[in-house]
Amino acid sequence: MPADPQHAPLDQAALLSALRARVARLEGAGRAQHDAAPVPLCDGLRLPGGGLARAALHEVLATAPGCGAAFCAMLLGRSGGTVLWISGSGEAWPPGLARFGLAPARLVLVRAMQWQDALWAMEEALRCAAVTGALLEVPEEGEAGLDLTATRRLQLAAEAGGALGLVLRPDALGLGQSAATTRWRVGSLGGEGRGLGDPRWQLELLRARGGRPGGPWAVTWRAAAGTLELDEEATAQAGQRASA
Repeated sequence: MPADPQHAPLDQAALLSALRARVARLEGAGRAQHDAAPVPLCDGLRLPGGGLARAALHEVLATAPGCGAAFCAMLLGRSGGTVLWISGSGEAWPPGLARFGLAPARLVLVRAMQWQDALWAMEEALRCAAVTGALLEVPEEGEAGLDLTATRRLQLAAEAGGALGLVLRPDALGLGQSAATTRWRVGSLGGEGRGLGDPRWQLELLRARGGRPGGPWAVTWRAAAGTLELDEEATAQAGQRASA
């Protein structure tokens, strides 16, 4: 009986060759010019280094899939070059991600049905000097998991390639050990106040290597301007609720 194509292992050599060719076409010369400056987040947030460090792995815990994908798309869009989005679902929608600054022309989608294939693709992407950002989605069912060893390998790959690495996973999976440089939690606050319909998120910095946790912060994404704004009043209220 032939194997189910949805569960067959990836032809890694063929996939790697295809990805290299695609990235080379996107980058022209095939090599990104990495900026040493951190990826900016939001004015008013006092973050270690002023933003998210490049050449590093960062975890994003999402209370809902939509807000997590949107937040990560914004960060990847600010990385400046070619981005890989790796998932088993293949449900990332480029026009939707474009609203948060991640242009479809810069995006390479990788569908990996097997978790080990997804990990392999993420590590290879982070090691590629022509990639400025890569994201790995952890399945909602939580069967795969992401242990300390796996995150350490991804962190080392990011250091070697210089890219911004993001791991997006449901907040419900809990807090395991990780070698990631930072760990964030993002939740949706809905569209309220000025600029009705603009996405609003609550951000928390749960852990930062060499720094202190922070938040919660209430922020609003202004799609027309491409900026993330701090809502100081809502942030103060969120802080009061968190300390109550």
